[in-house]
Amino acid sequence: MWHGGPPRVDTYGRNGMTIGYIGLGTMGGALAERLLLTHPLLVHDRSEAAGARLAALGATPVDIAELAARSETIMLCLPTSDHVREVLFGEQALADLANPGTVIVDQTSGDPSATREIAAALAARDIHLIDAPVSGGPMRAAAGTIAIMVGAPRERFDALKALFESISPNVFHVGDIGAGHTIKLVNNLISGAQRLLTLEGVALAARNGLEPQVAVRVLAAGGARNAYLDTSLPHVMNGNLDLGFTLALAHKDVRLACQLGSESGLPMFFGNLTRDYLQLCINENGGEARVDTAALYVDRIAGTSIVSPPAADSEEQN
Repeated sequence: MWHGGPPRVDTYGRNGMTIGYIGLGTMGGALAERLLLTHPLLVHDRSEAAGARLAALGATPVDIAELAARSETIMLCLPTSDHVREVLFGEQALADLANPGTVIVDQTSGDPSATREIAAALAARDIHLIDAPVSGGPMRAAAGTIAIMVGAPRERFDALKALFESISPNVFHVGDIGAGHTIKLVNNLISGAQRLLTLEGVALAARNGLEPQVAVRVLAAGGARNAYLDTSLPHVMNGNLDLGFTLALAHKDVRLACQLGSESGLPMFFGNLTRDYLQLCINENGGEARVDTAALYVDRIAGTSIVSPPAADSEEQN
């Protein structure tokens, strides 16, 4: 079964490259689906449903041992660097199963320090790890416009650039190993602060008599315009709080950015505020709630209705 896009190539990628993909959640699944437009894939996820969904699109679900044995390039998209470490060195130990010379591409939003430590441990086994996180969300992944931030030695980046460009033309070589995860933390720090400040600003307008929809249209046309106003907030105001990733993952990224700032001797005034505000939202709605449920917390403390009341009531019942 195939749908959309150009005809699928029936060889394993350019130059016969065999590609495996581990981690088929919201983002990993979208990236793997995009790769399937041009590359057959071996895929693995602990969720059978996730594997079955990719299988219906033409991927081949396999266990980790088979994926490791058959893949020259293995891509990972997991929740945290701890999950990456567990897949590589834990019970299933992908690092013990992969062939010498295998390249592992970590698309997780990870910890740069952990990434460099993992890369050094793998290099001792003649396995090469690079980091290539993404930004833009599943919709931009599906559309082929997502940003890919690659931390790798130049020669390894050059060898894999065409593979990344089969996902999106927006590919950036940002430095050596760990640099991709560094700029992703910076991106998510700014994105997280932008989301919360935007919600606070719209609540301020609403508290002073403006309709939230009017406030958003005006702000999106002026100097306060930002990606959250343009893309996510209109959905949030209509009660769609299921977009994006979880509050726990948003908090994790901002916490890591603040930790990196501390290690770098950089005061993180706004980062620390964003981290703590996200913790308040977690205390209110739980870490597994989607990040846009932060709007419900803003509504509660401000006494506003940025989110339409029926949607807010439904979310709270869940």
